[in-house]
Amino acid sequence: MIDRLLTIVLSATATFALMKLGSQPPRELTVERLIVTKELIVSDTGTPWEKGFEAQQIPRGIYARSLGDGPGGLWVRSRLIKGEIDDPFDDRFHALEGDGSLRRAPGHISWNVWIDGAWRQMAIIQGEGLEFSEVPAKEWTGGTHPGRIRFQTFRPQHAEPLTDALIGQGMMSLGGGGYGGGGLPYPSEVLQLWGGELRQAPLVSPAKPAVVKADASGDHEYAIVAVGVQGQRTSPSPVAKARGLATLRWDSVPGAEAYIVVRDRQEITGPLWIEGSQKEWVDNAAK
Repeated sequence: MIDRLLTIVLSATATFALMKLGSQPPRELTVERLIVTKELIVSDTGTPWEKGFEAQQIPRGIYARSLGDGPGGLWVRSRLIKGEIDDPFDDRFHALEGDGSLRRAPGHISWNVWIDGAWRQMAIIQGEGLEFSEVPAKEWTGGTHPGRIRFQTFRPQHAEPLTDALIGQGMMSLGGGGYGGGGLPYPSEVLQLWGGELRQAPLVSPAKPAVVKADASGDHEYAIVAVGVQGQRTSPSPVAKARGLATLRWDSVPGAEAYIVVRDRQEITGPLWIEGSQKEWVDNAAK
């Protein structure tokens, strides 16, 4: 009788242990082919969306959904990083009509904000083919598929995007897109401006730098020279006097890419690329 009870207990224990072992998800799974017919969720919480951000559809990790009860798609949280070795990476956007014919505007990239319970577009970049009035459909071939890039933004108090620039075929149009009209005209010259004018602003000398602090090692005079993207230089700024090697601060100059520090009428740096609207630099020269 005791032996029979012991056998029953051991059998039940072994069965329970096997059931527990089977209920634990594998920590690693290797397959040659994975087919997901509805959803794929990569998430430390097991849910596709960040808690509290379900309406905005902010993924917890990666969420992929097939076509079926709604549009399919891929949602990715944080960084989307592509890499390649011995070959450049290649992103392509494909679209065609249901009858197999070409679709001149395969799609766009947009930047959006969450307002009034939905994502709203602010700016758009769209790739598109030339109009059939420019190149007839019958002339489109494997060797002839001309296109252009369209830049669009949304204006205040206007619900539709308007075109700011058209670039393609070695030409560019810049200007306003027009409310309810034909939009920005396609360019017929290398550069065309619509509804405005071209203004050139000269690169001006920086204002006198501020001396944040100095080490009292001896009197010096400092000035700043602004450098444009083509390498042109401004005249030095007004001089700032310091009682020692100094920490300087100055405001950025519109159009300037870099700056050169002048101490006691001698350039003591090469071009300095410093981030921010206010630049700060420390004179660490040997005393």
